[in-house]
Amino acid sequence: MPTYTEDDVLTALELKDFAIVDELRLELAPGLNALTGETGAGKSILIDALALLVGQRADTGMVRAGCSVALVQGVFEGVAIGSAARRLQTEGRSSARLDGELVTVGELAERAGALVAVHGQHAAQALTHPEEPRRRLDRLLDPEQSKCLDDYRIVHAEFQRSVKSLGDLRNTARERERRRDTLRFEIDEIDAAELTAGEEARLRELAESLRHAERIVLGSAQALTALSDGERSALALLDAAARDLANAARHHPALVTLAAELHEARASVQATSDEIESFLADFEVDPGELDRVEERLSRIESLKRKYGESIEAVLAYRSEAVTELERLESAELDAASLERKVADLEQRVSVLGESLSSARRAAALRLAGEVAKLLQGLGMPGARFEVRFERLPEPGPHGLERPRFGFGANPGEPLGDLAAIGSGGELSRVMLALDVVTGSERPVLVFDEVDAGIGGQAARAVGSLLKRLSRRHQVLVVTHLPQVAAFADAQYFVEKRSKEGRTVTRVHRLEPHEREQELARMLSGAVTDASLRNARELVAESEAG
Repeated sequence: MPTYTEDDVLTALELKDFAIVDELRLELAPGLNALTGETGAGKSILIDALALLVGQRADTGMVRAGCSVALVQGVFEGVAIGSAARRLQTEGRSSARLDGELVTVGELAERAGALVAVHGQHAAQALTHPEEPRRRLDRLLDPEQSKCLDDYRIVHAEFQRSVKSLGDLRNTARERERRRDTLRFEIDEIDAAELTAGEEARLRELAESLRHAERIVLGSAQALTALSDGERSALALLDAAARDLANAARHHPALVTLAAELHEARASVQATSDEIESFLADFEVDPGELDRVEERLSRIESLKRKYGESIEAVLAYRSEAVTELERLESAELDAASLERKVADLEQRVSVLGESLSSARRAAALRLAGEVAKLLQGLGMPGARFEVRFERLPEPGPHGLERPRFGFGANPGEPLGDLAAIGSGGELSRVMLALDVVTGSERPVLVFDEVDAGIGGQAARAVGSLLKRLSRRHQVLVVTHLPQVAAFADAQYFVEKRSKEGRTVTRVHRLEPHEREQELARMLSGAVTDASLRNARELVAESEAG
């Protein structure tokens, strides 16, 4: 049984009313899965279905004739996604779901496409992503080179943030200057007023007194007269009452206490009279004082309208304004410091980027050599493969250059972009070689047409590489060659059948004895004793490595 670094597998593929399939459930095994059968039986239909699950554009022609809706669903195990599905309609738009929830096709492609890679006629799908060659190349970096890559990404990200911050500072310089002028004016205006907490209440009390000074003097004087001046004043009446009560108290003890209380009342009236007299002596009114108080109150009121509901709020605003002004004034110093930081980071990006480029170029030579060697054994003796580097106009988040794969299938022909040239079989074999050398980020790899136009030893080499790849990934291959199918951990027979007058596709996982018969049929076109012996020998040879 193959061993995996990850448990991520596609456990089942379900189709309903898709192409010539009415209803089908294909349960897949870990390791290498081979789909075999007669040409036209529907093997490629299964690949088309998988391609839909990783975001390929839907075609309403894929809906089975006579039906209005087709459904394709993949069931996963060991990953965050439990299922991915596409629903196609002859009328209306198709839809996509992840774990039963509606998503966009883009979201489906991003998440399901991170699990399954389809190589063959759809091989260019992965290669069209501009970062795919770089990701493959970076998997060949040694630990020290990988650390250089990590350092570059960290420094580049900090460089980008610093450049943006510096740009923001420069773009807002004029606005900051206007704001500083405003804050300076406001602080100076508040400081010039020399406000003190509680001042307003005291001023309002003083203004009230000044406005009613005559009434205060007249009322106080009249009160003083009533209390102590004249024969009928309060003090004179109290004195007379005290004498009379004192005489009476000599004859009745109960009046002694009342006489004492009357004496205390007379003393209290005397004290009040003295205070009123003192108040009148000290109470002087400056004719201009009221104007000055009201002017001060008006100034306070003006500041309150601008800066707060009270003197305390105005002073709090002043404190906040000082803090903001200090921050804005330090921005110029920050800009100068940031300019130095940007220059330093730019230099570090350049140094790390050049080191990274050197590491990638060394890895590219290794990759090109190993892939070319594998392609020789895969029936492509004249094929050439190389990694080209395209210098970026400015440092990118992953380096100074963008790697691209160049490929030529035949000697003497100029190399072209791998994603744009080559047949489905050629591309599929190149992707197989790349996956073997660099590994793949995706746990499930699907190969179609990988054996197109080859046979014999090249076919055996394809099967051996697929087997090798299946130790780290779940692999699904459509093949017409017994030399490839013999390496499979599980083999499935795809055939056409007639049902109610219509052609349908069926898939059956072969038992060991059935598998021998299918391999024998693939070897000679018929099951004979000789072809069965050859089939058994083929399986034995594949198991022996």
